[in-house]
Amino acid sequence: MRLPILLIALGLTACGGGSTPPALPDDLPLCAPEAAPLRFDGRVTTADAKTYRLQPFAVAPGTGRVELAYGWSESGALPGTPLTATTLDLGLWDTDGYRSPAGFRGWSGSRQGRIDLGQAPVFVETARAERGYVPGAIEAGVWHAELGIAAVSPQGATWTLEIDCKAAAGAAPADDPVDPAHVARPGPAWYHGDFHMHAYHSNANAPDWTGFVAQARAAQLDFLMVTEYVTGEHWRTLGAVQRANPDLLVWPGREIITYFGHASTHGETPSTIEYRHGFEDVRLGEVQRAAVADGALFQVNHPTSFPGLLFENFCRGCEFTLGDDIDWSQVDTIEILNGPVMATAADLGIPVPGLQIENPFMRTAIRLWDERLAQGYRITGVSGSDSKGTEPDDAERARRGYGSSVTAVFADALSRPALQAAIRAGHAYVRTRGVSGSPALEFRATLDDGRTAIFGDTLRIGETQTARAEVTVRAGEGQRLYWYRNGTLVASTVIDADPFTEVREIGRHLRSEGALGTMWRIETGDTASRTTLGNPIFLAPP
Repeated sequence: MRLPILLIALGLTACGGGSTPPALPDDLPLCAPEAAPLRFDGRVTTADAKTYRLQPFAVAPGTGRVELAYGWSESGALPGTPLTATTLDLGLWDTDGYRSPAGFRGWSGSRQGRIDLGQAPVFVETARAERGYVPGAIEAGVWHAELGIAAVSPQGATWTLEIDCKAAAGAAPADDPVDPAHVARPGPAWYHGDFHMHAYHSNANAPDWTGFVAQARAAQLDFLMVTEYVTGEHWRTLGAVQRANPDLLVWPGREIITYFGHASTHGETPSTIEYRHGFEDVRLGEVQRAAVADGALFQVNHPTSFPGLLFENFCRGCEFTLGDDIDWSQVDTIEILNGPVMATAADLGIPVPGLQIENPFMRTAIRLWDERLAQGYRITGVSGSDSKGTEPDDAERARRGYGSSVTAVFADALSRPALQAAIRAGHAYVRTRGVSGSPALEFRATLDDGRTAIFGDTLRIGETQTARAEVTVRAGEGQRLYWYRNGTLVASTVIDADPFTEVREIGRHLRSEGALGTMWRIETGDTASRTTLGNPIFLAPP
């Protein structure tokens, strides 16, 4: 990779101060206004899967717009299927370099700019850019188009990349970020959020910001985790949305799409925009460290979804396989439910018409979460719809749209600092069918000396003391209440009233029961699925 690094250095030197036109490398294709588009062709095989190819090119002085278009076709006679198809992703880096946050100009996955699908090119200009891309000055020098080789069919595929440079004018838009200290509502309360929401920059058909907020309000959300794919472009533009909706909390983040697992950061991370685990020396663990240092929460997404070789092409990188690369003590949240709690055949990629079952990946995610808790990692279980806001009707929006599942967080205020503290403390439970479709819970443990704990808390209990837990369920009549000790179901009760209250002695702490102590947590459910998932209360020695 020494040649691209050298070329970047040349480009940066050429774009230094002064008005002298930059000296461009002679050995690179030149992209210039009025010139024919550049075209590159290549082939990929299964050996190339989960890697990246960078195509350097030189941008001529006077360029005001860079356009990228690409496509691919399967080699051989057999058509691709969802389980075997090739998928290539598209990205763009400018003269600041393909390893610098300042050089990142956008990523669109495989959803835009497709020549083979008749789509328009993606573009960047000084004043505006395609969804997922970053507007700003178009400096002459060395740029890089990026092909992410997400998956390759057994017979391989050929690809085409076209790059066109044009003249364009305009001024760069002023930054208008969200105020991270904004207090949407004062005072302690249960506040509801969706921890995995894609929006304008994640899908060509996603709603605008007015529509995004309208859908969030309809789902009764209080805080909006805006986790766009890869990009941080929305970090600098959502201030106006926050000001127009002062009673909601807009919390920008991003989803880090690697080919070995996905994660989210809740909060802006100016020190890192990386996502290319395995490329050169990029590692998700380093991305995590930089994000945490920037003050963001770090979340592991859908850790057990679509596992193994069978689903590698169907859901690229969805199973989280980077557990040995990250620092679990710096993981704040984990998705124990991703997507709809009631999954259809289409959701699961299997040809069984009419199928609708409890999301099978929820059970395995909870099992992984229990294991990490037992190992001593205080990670808060949350849920995320993973919606793009593109559901076709109200029924599908209720099943899998924004807020179709929510995480209720008990915080001192509806503000980012208060929510961060409450989330890290585990003061939360998941309502798998959203605010209107799920029971509401209260879970409290009390010692005989009067000390109490709620979801996520630890009670220090002496050898002669006992603890009693009290659960109150509202809007859950006809369902069942389940009690879990250290991940094992130990009791269940029919919820036969509204509100329903049950008190249970949960005993003394046994020192051998896990690094965090004895874990007690609760769930509710009906014959179709679980309807709530609680974070545990821990009983530990003094």
